[in-house]
Amino acid sequence: MTAIRIGTRGSRLALVQTGMVAQALHACLPDAQIETVIIKTKGDKILDKPLGDIGDKGLFVSELETALLERKVDLAVHSAKDLPMSLAEGLEILAVPERADARDVLVQVRKKDSDPEGAQEGFASLPANPVIGTGSKRRELYVKELCPGAQVKLIRGNVETRLSRLEEGLYDGIILAKAGLDRLGILEREKGRFHFTPLEPSLFLPAACQGIIAVEGRKDWEYLEEISRISHRESLLSFEAERRVLEALQADCSQSAAAYSVIEKTKETEKLRLTVMYGGCQVKGEWGVKERYALADALSSQVRREP
Repeated sequence: MTAIRIGTRGSRLALVQTGMVAQALHACLPDAQIETVIIKTKGDKILDKPLGDIGDKGLFVSELETALLERKVDLAVHSAKDLPMSLAEGLEILAVPERADARDVLVQVRKKDSDPEGAQEGFASLPANPVIGTGSKRRELYVKELCPGAQVKLIRGNVETRLSRLEEGLYDGIILAKAGLDRLGILEREKGRFHFTPLEPSLFLPAACQGIIAVEGRKDWEYLEEISRISHRESLLSFEAERRVLEALQADCSQSAAAYSVIEKTKETEKLRLTVMYGGCQVKGEWGVKERYALADALSSQVRREP
């Protein structure tokens, strides 16, 4: 029997995502015995500072990569937006399952006495000078654009911890990724406690690769063909284009940067439409999917030149 060890962070979201990968992999390798190995990362241990003040995106990845290289695990499951620009030598992304909803969500406490079902939600319903929780420079920039009087306050920790702090009254609203809320079943389960307002990419561009799960492994792993079968083609194309933007911009957690792409198909063509934001400047364009890297490079160069 084939034994496969999958490394993951220990949050409930990370475990749910790892379970999704394990289930898909088991369909390709039905005789495999799949084991989950929880690994705590530096980013999980330091919760009182913004990510940009601690280091690069490797905060959530480096310990998992070490385990891969030391052959303590065979695969590692990541939220793709947490990946550093460069992977450790000898490792690569082996699979990208289908992307979830990439949008961010403004979460507010539902006040039972004064906030009936159907009451106004979103930024327009916030009090004057609201306190909004996020640890992301990108989200901070968009919050201040959409709500100029907002005070942005650091919030870290897993999804459940952040919702608890919101309910305690420490914030008037917090920004979370819809993909995580969906995967945890929170949007449906907690709709009686919270308002969830999805933020459209046209106004609030998601982080590059938000909503994407990336499966990392060794280049010499014996089941490369099998693991590749769990990839979703369009999600992989978007993953590659959006990561190329980050590489071209040399953007990390300390900068306000975003990229979001969609694949548009007709009978004759298949195009990738890409939007890029850097430091508050935003540009967009489209090209055939085969030219996705050239498009990412061109838009990244353009956004750097914008005043």
